[in-house]
Amino acid sequence: MTQTAEFPLPDPSYEAFTWVLQDEHNPASHTPLIASATPVAGVGSNPDGLPTTLNVNGYNYAREVPNAAGATSPFGTTPAPERVEDLTGWRQEWLPEVEKAADMLEGFDGAVVLAGKWAEVLDGHDQEYRRAFGGVHRAAVGPARMAVTRFTEAYVERFGEHRRTDVMSLLLGFPNRSLARACALWDLSRILRTDESLKKIAEIGAPWPETPAAKAFQEGFTAMLRDFGCTSNNGLQDMPTWRDGSPVPLAMIRAYAAQDDSKSPRESTLLHTSRRLELEAEVRSSSGDNTDASDLVLLLEMAQQLIPNLEDHNLWCDQRLFAASRVRWLAVGAHLRDRGVLSVADDVFFYRRAELIEALEGGTVLSREEVDRRRTMQERFRATFPPLYLGLPPETPVSVDEIPVEGAAQRLVRGVAASPGSHSGRARVIQSLEEAGSLQEGEVLVVRSLMPAWTPYFGIIGAVVTNSGGPMSHGAVVAREFGIPAVVGTGNGTNFIRDGATVTVDGTAGVVVIEPQ
Repeated sequence: MTQTAEFPLPDPSYEAFTWVLQDEHNPASHTPLIASATPVAGVGSNPDGLPTTLNVNGYNYAREVPNAAGATSPFGTTPAPERVEDLTGWRQEWLPEVEKAADMLEGFDGAVVLAGKWAEVLDGHDQEYRRAFGGVHRAAVGPARMAVTRFTEAYVERFGEHRRTDVMSLLLGFPNRSLARACALWDLSRILRTDESLKKIAEIGAPWPETPAAKAFQEGFTAMLRDFGCTSNNGLQDMPTWRDGSPVPLAMIRAYAAQDDSKSPRESTLLHTSRRLELEAEVRSSSGDNTDASDLVLLLEMAQQLIPNLEDHNLWCDQRLFAASRVRWLAVGAHLRDRGVLSVADDVFFYRRAELIEALEGGTVLSREEVDRRRTMQERFRATFPPLYLGLPPETPVSVDEIPVEGAAQRLVRGVAASPGSHSGRARVIQSLEEAGSLQEGEVLVVRSLMPAWTPYFGIIGAVVTNSGGPMSHGAVVAREFGIPAVVGTGNGTNFIRDGATVTVDGTAGVVVIEPQ
C-alpha cells in the first residue's frame, strides 16, 4: 500500500525534533472526535513547554527527547508483585469498575443533559473511563511484565544462559480470552464445513437455510457474540464491533473452514502445555529445601500470569470500554440527528471534541460538505502507512541490509526474535483487520502492529512480521502460542516488504529475508 496522504506537523517549530510513531497500542487512524478527546493515558509537556505527544491524521506520535530518563508507564507507578495474588486480584478489584464505567457509557441519554453542561458531562465520562482503564493496566499488565523479567533473571542464573529460551516455553499453554475467542470461531468453522448451503451465506442476517447445521451455527454464533461481541477493529470506535454486525468474525470462520482439524488452536496449546509441564517439573524438583529454588518457583508462578493478564485484560477492559464508548458516541449522534443537526448518528465521529460541544450547546455546526470531506480524508488516512518518524530524522534511521545473490540482491530486514523457527512464503502486507479475510494458508502476515482481535488468523498464516512490539508484545506472545515464527519490532518492515514478495522469516535470528523479484 502506497502513501496517499501528507503528514504535516501542526507547528513549524516542531520540525526541529524527532517524532516517533506510537504503533503498538494505537495502530490505526482515529477519527477527529476520538483523536481530539482527552487521551486515556496521561500526556504532558517537557520543561521546555513543548508537547511530548502529537496526533497527526489520527495517528499518535511521541517526541524523542535526547538523554531522557527511561520511559515510565502513562498509568502511574506499578509496585513489584510479591505473590501470585498481586497479579490475579485485578479481576476482583477492577473488572467491576470497568463494568460500572461501561454501564454509564452505554446507558447515556443526551436528553437529560442540561444546557451549558455538555462539557462537564463528557469530561466526567473521560474521568471514569480513564480511572477504570488505568486501574486495570496498573494492576494487570505492568506487574505481569515485571514478574517475567524477574523470573527470567533468576532462571538464567540458576540454569545457565543457554537455557534462556526455555523461559518463554514455561509461560505458554494457559487458558485466556484470546484463545477462547479463536476456539469459538474454530468450532463454528467445523459446523460450516458440514453444510454446503451454509457456505453460501454472505453475511450474518441473510436468509438462512432450514437445516440442522444452520440452526446449530446460528445458536453458536449468537453465543460467540455474547462472549466476544465487544471485539473491535483495532479499537476504532467509529467501526462496528462484532456485535454490531462487523463482517470480520464471519470472514475468520470462513478462513478456518478451509483448514483441516489438525489446525485447531487447541492442538497447538496442548503441545505447549506438554512441554511446559516438563520444564515446570524440573524447576519444582530442583527446589527441595533450597530457599533460592523455592523462590524461583514463586517467581515462575507469578510470571505465568503474563499471557492470561495480557489477553484477558484486552477483552474485558480495552475492548469492553471501546465498545461502550462507541455506544455513548452514537447516542450523542442520535441526539443531534433527532434535533436535525446531523444527517446520520455516526457523523458525530467527524466532529472534533470542541466542535461537538459547540453543536450540542446550540452553536455552530459543520456543513454536510465538511463532514463528507472529513469522512473521505479519514478513509485516505487509513489507507496510508504512516511515516515511522516526523520532523528531524533519527540519528540511526531504520534501514535494510543487502546481500548479493546470483547477480541480484536479497534484502534483510532486522527485528526482534520473537518466536523461533523459519518459514518461507508469500508476504501479505495488510493495514486493516477487514483486509485479513483474504489471507491464505502459509502466507506471511506483515503488519504495523497486532492487536488481540487478529489472534484467530494465527491458525492460518505461516509466520508474522510486525513494525512494533517486543518479546512480550501481543504478536510475539500469540505467535509462540500458535508455534509460528515471528519477527517483531522491525521499525518499518511494512515499507520494505512488498505485498506478494517471497520472504523467509527467521524467528530464531530475528531477521526477514526478502527474495529478489
